[in-house]
Amino acid sequence: MTATTPSRRAAPGPPARFAADEVWGRRAGRMLRPFAQGRSGPTAAERERIATALRAGDPLADGVLGAIADRRTSMVRVHEALRAAVAGEPVPTGEPDELRRFVDSVTRIPDWVDPELAARGARACMRAGLTGQDVLGDLALLGGYRPAATTAVLVATGRLTGEGTARRVGETMAWWHAVAAPDGWRPGRPGWEMTVHVRLMHARVNRTMLSKGWDVEAKGLPINQADMAATNGLFSATFLLGTLVLGIPHSPADARAVMHLWRWMGHVMGVEEQFLHSAPRRGLRDMYHFLRTSPPPDGDSRVLAESLLASYGGTEFPHAAALRGRLDIARHRSIATYLNGPAGMRELGLRPALPWFPALVIPANLLLHGAATVSPRVRVAVERRGDRRIRRQIARYSRGAVTPLV
Repeated sequence: MTATTPSRRAAPGPPARFAADEVWGRRAGRMLRPFAQGRSGPTAAERERIATALRAGDPLADGVLGAIADRRTSMVRVHEALRAAVAGEPVPTGEPDELRRFVDSVTRIPDWVDPELAARGARACMRAGLTGQDVLGDLALLGGYRPAATTAVLVATGRLTGEGTARRVGETMAWWHAVAAPDGWRPGRPGWEMTVHVRLMHARVNRTMLSKGWDVEAKGLPINQADMAATNGLFSATFLLGTLVLGIPHSPADARAVMHLWRWMGHVMGVEEQFLHSAPRRGLRDMYHFLRTSPPPDGDSRVLAESLLASYGGTEFPHAAALRGRLDIARHRSIATYLNGPAGMRELGLRPALPWFPALVIPANLLLHGAATVSPRVRVAVERRGDRRIRRQIARYSRGAVTPLV
């Protein structure tokens, strides 16, 4: 096989990044451990599962990109095949088997998907509103830079550094919002379309990075199953935990629903079933183990973190932009310190701050979302409020217009 076949598995044995500094891994995972099922470090079998996943890619998406490279299909024809399948029509004749298998994998809803449960999960996500977006930015993104697992890829692609950082964050928000919109997760809807687009984009990044001499023995595949599963976990199990500690209580049924929604989205994204969980604590166990076996922060971690924090001050405010930009940076610094800890901030080269904003927002969230748990009318109002506020945030981060991902 060629050097640009991302789904191949290299020589046996974990890449050098795996458990490169277990002392750091235990220290970094200390805050997550109490919430993880079992609260123990990874067993030998679990370690092997993660080590293997670091070398595993996405064979179905890789096959489509290979067929495009061989001129047996094109991206235009890929989208035509997807639209046909969503409409209940067969994939056009003459298309390669690689495309047919990929289309089937993302358009056929498995028997385990419960549409009502997925819809409930989407509503729970939307109710989290701007607090949910803060968790995605200050825990999922910023905290995700702490282990130097994906930082080299992000810096190399340039998507989350420099002046375009805020816009890229806005695009991520737009994708998340599209998934959480009514029926957004269904095949043919915007959330699903964006997810499929991201999956194919990941496959393209893998091929490009490998062709440029990416060191698989040291780092595993550029975008691999372990890192894909960890990213999906940030949107599900970690999202639930982050919003909870910021004052948004989730009923057991709502928590399972959020996990169910992102289990399906992870499936569409190409994450292996072994990493897609129904129970939040089981998902957090994986997240704890990913952190335990990840490499410590590096220079790229600090570049990404500084760029993200600075981007909050460069978003478009309608009035008193300079002052509000400084206040927004301070707000996010406060949230990030609360969620990642002072040590986590210092590891990223960022100055910790007092958690003044969580001290303000937690009581407000407890009051509002507590009322939503007992009143259907309040619950619907909170969902609509979350939708409106997230839309305004997306527009602000994207400087007035979100760049379509598809």
